[in-house]
Amino acid sequence: MERTRLLGASLAVVVLGAVVIAGVLALGGDTTRPPADAVNDSDDAKIVQFESEAAVAAYVQRGQRLAAVEAPFRARRVQFTAQPTPVRGEPTVDQPMPARTDAAESGAASGSAGGESAPERVSHTNVQVAGLQEPDILKTGGRHVYYAPQPRRFEPWEESRRPAPGGAGTHVLSADRPGAPEEIGSIDASGRLLQVNDTLVAIADDTVRAYDVSDPAEPTQVWTRPVADEVVTARERDGRLYLVTRSSVSVDDPCPVEPLGSEAAIACDDIYRPTRQVPVDATYSALALDAESGAVGDAIGFVGTQDNTAVYMSNQSLYVTYTERSERGALRVDFLLERQSGRLPAWAVDRLEEIESYNISATSKEREANRILEQYLAALDRSERERVASEIRDDYRSYLADHQRDLLTTGIVEVGVGDADLTVETVGTVPGRPLNQFALSEHEGTLRITTTVPAAGSAQSANDLYTLDADSLERLGAAKGMGLNEEVFAVRYVGDTAYVVTFRRIDPFHVVDVSDPSDPDEVGQLELPGFSSYLHPIDENHVLGIGQEDGQVKAVLFDVSDPSDPTIDDDQLFGAGWSAVSDTHHAFLLDRRHEVFFLPTGQGGKVVGYSDGELSLETTVDTDGAALRAMYVDDYMYVFGRDELVVVDQERWNRTRTVDLNGS
Repeated sequence: MERTRLLGASLAVVVLGAVVIAGVLALGGDTTRPPADAVNDSDDAKIVQFESEAAVAAYVQRGQRLAAVEAPFRARRVQFTAQPTPVRGEPTVDQPMPARTDAAESGAASGSAGGESAPERVSHTNVQVAGLQEPDILKTGGRHVYYAPQPRRFEPWEESRRPAPGGAGTHVLSADRPGAPEEIGSIDASGRLLQVNDTLVAIADDTVRAYDVSDPAEPTQVWTRPVADEVVTARERDGRLYLVTRSSVSVDDPCPVEPLGSEAAIACDDIYRPTRQVPVDATYSALALDAESGAVGDAIGFVGTQDNTAVYMSNQSLYVTYTERSERGALRVDFLLERQSGRLPAWAVDRLEEIESYNISATSKEREANRILEQYLAALDRSERERVASEIRDDYRSYLADHQRDLLTTGIVEVGVGDADLTVETVGTVPGRPLNQFALSEHEGTLRITTTVPAAGSAQSANDLYTLDADSLERLGAAKGMGLNEEVFAVRYVGDTAYVVTFRRIDPFHVVDVSDPSDPDEVGQLELPGFSSYLHPIDENHVLGIGQEDGQVKAVLFDVSDPSDPTIDDDQLFGAGWSAVSDTHHAFLLDRRHEVFFLPTGQGGKVVGYSDGELSLETTVDTDGAALRAMYVDDYMYVFGRDELVVVDQERWNRTRTVDLNGS
């Protein structure tokens, strides 16, 4: 066994023998922290297809044992304040800053109603990667708007962990007259929406439905697919839907997997696994569907865990991550042999080496290691036992600190995305765990991923940025150790620069130069109170941060014209305790023509100007209930509450129309 490579995973620090009972160092007792984690170098990470149902069942059975051992120690975001929890949903960007708004201005669909011309300027969903549509509760093709407020319940979407907004069905509105929209129809279904020409797709918890909206006033359902468990995320490109689903896995009936019913069944030999054993409690499926017909072009599966999964899609590939943790038994045996062999008697070392060679469970190895150490300590007098136990405990803390980045890994599965074909290309690993899908970014042949490495032994938590070759997922370089004793709260990539926010009691804003993938370098840092949970580039010299300070929604305008010395041009608190932008980047709207951005909050929608390096509250748009989304049509802003739409003239910032959506 190579001492620096530890299979499996487990989080945080187990202080070996933290409790001494009757002079015996307790290895197997309860600890004040979850157990430590372990990673494998990316060179060891390979992925293969299963050969049979029996092979799937055997791998899953072993993986479930590991998952069951790890279950109490699953990584969870540590709460450092009493403020509302920011949700892991902050976007990155993979291209240089566009000259126009990311909520792109575009021509609407051809044709008009009642002699009215189509809007000249319409915003669209704020997305992670240009050209890849993401599902949201608000969609428009230009002349018509679809809004699907959802029931008050928790959704499985990784973009949002708060209850989804209330309401039932999908409202259809005409924007032919931008200043006077009206509701012209409805769809008796709700969900996250994607629009592809005249097809509107609604993704709900248990069903994916598609509607023909060529006549928006009379939508008709054209296809439906059942969802076996849950849709993790979805994307659309060139009329093709890409879905990632997650299903529970059973040893008795592990395959075929039917994420969208029998028509999308994934055979046993189309399911992939890492070559080494990893914890397993779920099967992930990636599917490519034709948006108009619902036909499944291709589908593949791979096993993993439900813990800390992030899904990111570029224009070339789909990346799915999974978290691994070390087996405590293997970890402790390795420590005793690596760091204590000079202390232990020969019989104990021989026995530990024998245990290490056995093909037995980690729990069994841990139990045997405990017995050996207890037997060794029992032979010492009391004062000697206490001294030795203390030294071993300190040695173990040092061992964990030395192996901090060998203790928790994120596995990354890369799925190639062809016209209709999906292919599992490779798998890689990096230390730590990502914030979510937006911690990943593919740019000019390099995959970048930012992770938080948990505290281990005497080492504080740290935050790293890794670069990997996008074809092989071999590591190229890393910027390590940002924000000690903190964790990542937001990431944004803009071309060759990464902006990273870490937080515990203050909000360090880190600027990382990733122009050389072999040597990414943190070139600048700024500390400020509160935290930012969403970052958005305003122009080539400014980045906007949205977060909180002292329980209030906060906006910060960072000047990044000098990457080595980022500064604050302006900041502002808005009184509200929550903004939907903290839940999902889809709730954010930027209008470059009018130099404003929109923050939906529980106390109305805040329209904030950002010109000349200053932030100014232009107006607050009150809605019935919390403001949830906004979009612009020509020079009008549409602000959507739970039960109403408010229209605001962007030249004067006055309300011009209210559309009642309640009961429609």
